[in-house]
Amino acid sequence: MIALLTKIIIVAFITIIKALPRVLRQGFVGGADFSKMVEERFILENRTLDINFPISSLSLNNIDTVEQPKVKYPYRNPQWFNEHRNSDIDLSYVIFHTVFWIYKPIIGILPDSEYGMLGCAFAIHKVSENINVLDNQSLKQWLNQKYDESYYQLEPVDDSRGKRAYLRQKILKIYREHSPKHEAMQLKAFINSSGYPLNNDTSTVTINDNQWVFHQLVQPQSRNRTDMYCLGLDEQHFLVVRFKHHVDRFNKHKKWRKAANQTQQRVMEMVSLTDYIEEEQRVFSATITE
Repeated sequence: MIALLTKIIIVAFITIIKALPRVLRQGFVGGADFSKMVEERFILENRTLDINFPISSLSLNNIDTVEQPKVKYPYRNPQWFNEHRNSDIDLSYVIFHTVFWIYKPIIGILPDSEYGMLGCAFAIHKVSENINVLDNQSLKQWLNQKYDESYYQLEPVDDSRGKRAYLRQKILKIYREHSPKHEAMQLKAFINSSGYPLNNDTSTVTINDNQWVFHQLVQPQSRNRTDMYCLGLDEQHFLVVRFKHHVDRFNKHKKWRKAANQTQQRVMEMVSLTDYIEEEQRVFSATITE
């Protein structure tokens, strides 16, 4: 036991010494280490999704590359989808893979002194409307529509749909005796701190011969943002690769923002979605159980 503990301490010390020049240059510890990669493969009905992503540089794992077993996701099966789905507003989706990279100060004085975090999630979304999400223009319109329903619907449904109107009702109760100008100022501040007031226009980006619909939501006050890359799988389902940039220390965002953006770009460049080969189908039998 003592020998094992000693070995762990030595490995940790060597890792820190090797990383010291890079850490001093970049201004933080953590983030992605592209010298240590994990390979994942997911079978999405008739498509194969291959992912290569870096582990956190905070990990003490010395394995250069880790290849995980393949997992099958029969998302077209309504029973399977309903058993595994998450619901957000009126969206239905299944998250099947997540990874996080944390950015910390070189010398952490306080226990919770992280600069921020980049999270990446892979999910399959299902649309209930009669639209074809294989058509990128239809997918763009659908994404904008859902955003508008969430934040700009005139009549609020709850705190998630029609959020702007919902917040306005709360402001009216709190500032009912103030002027309309003061009310408008408070509403703007409330929106900025409680929702995503800025919805950049959806666009199309080409990565590895695939045309992804890019959708971005920004919180300007906190600098938090969510970047989503969407790709149709069939007429009712689309794949989403979602990156969440969570800023813990507003004044230190510049230290890790560029590194996080580069990690996001490189991860997307290593995402591959191809047709599922019939020969592979015959030998593949693993099915998700959770």
